[in-house]
Amino acid sequence: MEENRRETKRMNKARVARLISEAGAISKNEVSARLGLSMPTTLQHVKELTEAGYVVENGELESTGGRKAKTLSIAKDAGYAAGMDITMDAILFVLVNMRKELVRKARIRVPFAKDFSYYEAMANWLRVFLEQTGVEEDKILGVGITLPGVVNQKEKLLRHSHVLQVENMSFKGFEELSGYRCEVESDAGGAAYAETAGRSGDLVYLSLNDTVGGAILLNQSFYKGAEDRSGQFGHMKRERNGRLCYCGGRGCLDAYCSAKALQGDEPSMEAFFEKVRKRDRESKRRLDEYLEDLAAAVSDLRMAFGCDILVGGKAGGYLKEFRKELDRKVLECDRLDLDTSFLDFGKCQAEASAYGAAMRLVDRFFEEM
Repeated sequence: MEENRRETKRMNKARVARLISEAGAISKNEVSARLGLSMPTTLQHVKELTEAGYVVENGELESTGGRKAKTLSIAKDAGYAAGMDITMDAILFVLVNMRKELVRKARIRVPFAKDFSYYEAMANWLRVFLEQTGVEEDKILGVGITLPGVVNQKEKLLRHSHVLQVENMSFKGFEELSGYRCEVESDAGGAAYAETAGRSGDLVYLSLNDTVGGAILLNQSFYKGAEDRSGQFGHMKRERNGRLCYCGGRGCLDAYCSAKALQGDEPSMEAFFEKVRKRDRESKRRLDEYLEDLAAAVSDLRMAFGCDILVGGKAGGYLKEFRKELDRKVLECDRLDLDTSFLDFGKCQAEASAYGAAMRLVDRFFEEM
């Protein structure tokens, strides 16, 4: 019985911490009301979290008469989480504080390899990155790693990746090398976690990075599918016997809607869109063709899931500027919707995957505290 009471107390304190984290700034009265806890219980949990250094009073609500109520927030320097997004030729590192604010990021050229030396390089560069932040080691909650491919989160295993040309690569060894708790996630899954934070309702996230992927958010949880294979939107067929995809098949959406497909031979995505803005004929033609293919994909996802569609990733961040053209093309494909209010764009762009992986570790900390 005593053990049950202790567990209930722990869970309620974790609920209080999570709510304060999600709200950003909130009063004690609102914490009590939203969690259905008595005010004495709420005050006790807030007191313990404050004494432990996790919660601070940092503002006041507008007065409705009488003394202004103090607002509670998570102490941003109480802890930090790192994120690492692995690609074929580089690793993007990010550091996020307890308020999920991006503190620092760095892209370091580290060519991918299938041997132990790569783990060592990962650990060494992680150490360098964290040292440059000046954050104390004991304040690092862990490291979230995102990878292009199908991932088994529980086993910390990259099942297979066409991009990296590797199968069954374990990251348990890296956890030992780095000395930090590590979690692994697909790059699209990490980005989806960042982009869907704070959103309610079912949602499909379409990631337009160097490869096309995505995630499905149902009932506030990500649907993983059998063997974590959901969200492989890049391999839906756009055209029979069409363009060659990196998977070896032809006509996959990835060959038409990846950031690489849009950027072409330009040195950067910004350089491509600068040409579009200057009305370069070839660039405008390529963008128009790209929007046609993307509109068809958005329409297909809308028909299949019937929920909101969020477009993100490296290419997705640039497409807001061309919203009207995309809307028109989507409605030409989708004869069942009266408008495109179901379509939205992500905000995090290039660092979304690593940022989402780090955010997840912060949330995990509050769930398990």
